[in-house]
Amino acid sequence: MNYGYKTSITVNGKDIMESDNLELLGLTIDCGLNFNLHISNVCKKASQRLGVIMRLRNLIPSEAKLHLFKAAILPHLTYCHLVWHFCRASDTRRLERVQERGLRAVFKDKQSSNQQLLVKAKLPSLYNRRLQDICILIILCVCILICVHGLFVTCF
Repeated sequence: MNYGYKTSITVNGKDIMESDNLELLGLTIDCGLNFNLHISNVCKKASQRLGVIMRLRNLIPSEAKLHLFKAAILPHLTYCHLVWHFCRASDTRRLERVQERGLRAVFKDKQSSNQQLLVKAKLPSLYNRRLQDICILIILCVCILICVHGLFVTCF
């Protein structure tokens, strides 16, 4: 974004182009760091894969569909989620709705609440999963700091 002034960066005689977003290791980072575009892409990819499970919903058992969901869809919904955890609430709801739609297809269940579907699948909500991963990361960082500074004899 230009915000009314021109920025020009040259490295080794080559101009660096200005861009509103950047895709880096599968994560789309926009100039406002709000991750709207990334979450839209994630929802699109997950929904496309969800279509496959929807077409198979009457052909394979629920357990196999759940394995497919966990292997083919859930990784898209959780990839780099610690980076974009603090996205807008509406984006978080969009991701949770994709997971709910997937679980409805897995269990062929239109009646149960999202929480009941999560219990049946033995999965946390995506939000809770991100919080768990943040806690794990903090604990690992603290343990590493303790080990580096030699405060305890054994770590982990």
